[in-house]
Amino acid sequence: MLNRWKERGLLWHGLPLLALMVWGVFCITNNLWYDEAYSAALVSQPWQKLIYITAVDAHSPFYYVPLKLVYELFGGGTHFFVLKLMSLLFMMGYMFLGKYYVAKLFDRRTSVWFMFFSLCAPIMSVQAGNVRMYAMGLFFMTLTGLLMYDTYLEATPHKWALLCLASIGTVYCHTFAMVQCFLLYLLFFAVILYKKQYDKVRGFFLCGGIVAVVFSPWLWVTYKQMTMRMTNDVGSAVNRANLSSLWDYCKEWFSAVETPILPVVYLGVLLCVCLVILGVVATCKNHNAAVAIGVASLGLTVLAGFLISVFINNCFMGRYVFPGFGFLMLFYAVGVRSLDNNYLKTVIVAIALLCFGMQYTSEVALEYDKGLDVYETFWEENVTEDDVMIGPYTHTIFLNVYHPEITYYILGYKNYKLPFQNTEALVDYNDLKDVQGNIWYVGFGDERPHQLEHLCDYEEKIRFQHMYYDFVIYQLEWRE
Repeated sequence: MLNRWKERGLLWHGLPLLALMVWGVFCITNNLWYDEAYSAALVSQPWQKLIYITAVDAHSPFYYVPLKLVYELFGGGTHFFVLKLMSLLFMMGYMFLGKYYVAKLFDRRTSVWFMFFSLCAPIMSVQAGNVRMYAMGLFFMTLTGLLMYDTYLEATPHKWALLCLASIGTVYCHTFAMVQCFLLYLLFFAVILYKKQYDKVRGFFLCGGIVAVVFSPWLWVTYKQMTMRMTNDVGSAVNRANLSSLWDYCKEWFSAVETPILPVVYLGVLLCVCLVILGVVATCKNHNAAVAIGVASLGLTVLAGFLISVFINNCFMGRYVFPGFGFLMLFYAVGVRSLDNNYLKTVIVAIALLCFGMQYTSEVALEYDKGLDVYETFWEENVTEDDVMIGPYTHTIFLNVYHPEITYYILGYKNYKLPFQNTEALVDYNDLKDVQGNIWYVGFGDERPHQLEHLCDYEEKIRFQHMYYDFVIYQLEWRE
């Protein structure tokens, strides 16, 4: 039946629409976790400060510029679903690359399998509505790889120009997207030489040279970012990655880093191993290593990130290579496409759907939890414009994005790249004596304001769960 549907084009036409409905569920809420709140706070800053913060953080401003334009276009404020919709836009662009470009370079059945595995992969649902640059990176990286293969088949000035633009978009999305794009170019050049397609060498160097020149100003900034991280982030330099870190990567690749479901992780790893083996077999049988080269660039990027985290600085996380996951999905598709055993295909489909169903249910429950409503009710009933909110460290203060109008303090230290508005370091506790309104302390779990116990009495006012976090808020009263 699945084959008949594929032949009639029902899945080929229907899967992008299904993806829009499935992923769109994550883009109509106002719930943000810390990294998303960071992005939302950053685009609320003036342009000059946005560029400065990205220059001292770990990413280029490329993603944040269109994000800020979208934010301003829809009026700004504290309703952030429009920011999620931009990620959905790039995810849908990725799906249409699968529908049309994969079908053009391979065939419709490969295209259907590509879209199917992309839709079912738990990490795709996690990133589809995430207010971060990963969906944009996925689109540009996948487009870059497909254009490389298309150029390999038949080079034209038009394709070289598009490859150049897609590559520039890729390298400016994320540092590790830049690393993977560089490795992909090296492998592409090796193929050109191996196949003796010397007529493409000039176009390759012209295209690669333009990308290098355009990225070169930010390459220096990236170097400064890395040295600054090694200097300031002592914990990352001391607590290096180890073999158990590989398992942490797998949790994020095949489930979700903050809310992993172990059966989903195990089944995802098993499915990956089986489909990669099928992909290798199909590559050898078809004598076409194009898709394998994309996966090789992904694997080499993982290896590079892991080795850097082991020997230099623990700066790598699983989602950093998400922009290259389109290559893995295509490798899955090529492997299953070449499989003749319908029973095995049914098992593979069943496992993929099971993993998707379990993780998707969890993510929807998380996205639609009522914690933010509880917090907003508390705010309306208790907080005034003269109040201040204190947090023990950066991550407890990210609720600032929902109410940036009051004053926020972080105990003792404010990160130089923190974008949250009206947020300062609280060094002199005597500053609290001048507060006209209430003083609130927000922490995680069972945290108490022990740093202020010698100066203030405190009373617990509310506990609530929001996204990945259990919050507690105390009201402080200054002792005379």
